[in-house]
Amino acid sequence: MKKLRWAIDGELWELDASTPRTLEGAARAVPGKALPLGLSRGTKLFRPNQIDFMQRFMAAPFLPSYTHHLGVTIQRVLSIPVSENWSALLLGQFNLRKFLSSLKENGGGDGVRKRDLKSIGKLFLDKSLYALGFSSEVLLTPDDTLLLSSDSYYAHNSSSIPRKKAVFHHKGTILWEKYLKCRPLGSKPSPQPSKACLGSGLSNDNIKCSDFFFLIFYGHWQFPHHNLTVDAAWPALFVDKETGTYWDVPFSMAIDLASLPLDSGLSYHLCLHHNHGSPKQFQGDPIAQVPASLFPGVSAKCAFSYEKNVDIWRSKAQKLKMVQPYDIFLSNPHVSASGTIGAALSANFGESSVRLVEDAKDIKQLSYHNPTLKSTLLGDIFASMSFTAQHGNFQRLVSDLTRFHVRMDFPSGSKFLSGATLLVQDLLNSHQPSPEAVKMICPTTSLSLQQQIAGPFSFRVDSGVVIDFKDKGW
Repeated sequence: MKKLRWAIDGELWELDASTPRTLEGAARAVPGKALPLGLSRGTKLFRPNQIDFMQRFMAAPFLPSYTHHLGVTIQRVLSIPVSENWSALLLGQFNLRKFLSSLKENGGGDGVRKRDLKSIGKLFLDKSLYALGFSSEVLLTPDDTLLLSSDSYYAHNSSSIPRKKAVFHHKGTILWEKYLKCRPLGSKPSPQPSKACLGSGLSNDNIKCSDFFFLIFYGHWQFPHHNLTVDAAWPALFVDKETGTYWDVPFSMAIDLASLPLDSGLSYHLCLHHNHGSPKQFQGDPIAQVPASLFPGVSAKCAFSYEKNVDIWRSKAQKLKMVQPYDIFLSNPHVSASGTIGAALSANFGESSVRLVEDAKDIKQLSYHNPTLKSTLLGDIFASMSFTAQHGNFQRLVSDLTRFHVRMDFPSGSKFLSGATLLVQDLLNSHQPSPEAVKMICPTTSLSLQQQIAGPFSFRVDSGVVIDFKDKGW
């Protein structure tokens, strides 16, 4: 259900979205017009890694796929083992629909028969049929990885610029736990590190330090788990989830620090984002309006939230012995509820700040704009509530998993308060509530239903609830 959590969190945070438009298989989300802001992008498995997994463990030499803009394509990954901590993947894609169309262009419906082998061979030299991607991942430490990728996509435009990306990711751990492995509290420093300390990633020099100096030097021990991601892309592909349009930004860089999610408690997101160059629409109408957040500039964003989870009921029945659940995360029947409340703040500098303040009319009372410095400060609060019910342990062959999830998000507290004020005024004045006021207080509702079909196979339906306020009969 981790992917489900990403899909639901996307209503509040702009997470990376899956897309067939690139070989990487992902595009950044365009930051919304109002807060909360796009801060955290969930970890994911790149498409080349997914294809490599299917080739290795599912005996699939080629992976066919279908998309509306490309048709049927065939993909193949070549794994290049460099060393124990360094791997490389070469991904090739062949456009089968374009190839078959080329066969019929000069030969009518009998194009394959009328062409000889030499002319057919020339068709394979058309580079617009191919796309090539290369990715290399280096495991710097047990907690740090560096990913470099580049892909050339010729299916639409033979002069397209290769996409390049560099991502550094640090997986969060509690340094205090590492320290306790090296030296229990009150014990004296040892001249030689223990085996547990060697596995923790701490050097011998750290062990010789006093407790006080060690904890000051590595002061992160008192904070929750956190992840650090630094990525740069040129050009970077963004997708607008409201209109479904894609945008290319010549250069984009982001530094993202986020605490790991806890069952209950305080969490935070910090992000520094920089865009450079004029954004252009990717494979679409060039006259479409560019989102304000994609213009050149620098933005610093932060958000703090408090989440509380409550178990209403949790099954204490024993699971089937000697039977492994199909998914360990879906093996506990329960009924639970959770609530989140938080605040977000954004500081924007550059051309993007001038345009962003025009799109933030709903939070005008919580915004500040300085035209001279080309800077904008925006702030808002947000909240969400969710309910989850699951039946079954997902161990039996059939009818052992039914899961229902509903979530209501209030992405803008200032917008909700403004709508509530207008609604109360209409009721006090004996007026019919205006559709605008009702729309402002209505949450964004997401529903999800998952049902086991047979064995490890299940289907899931994710849906949203939208009220048509243009219909006067609502």
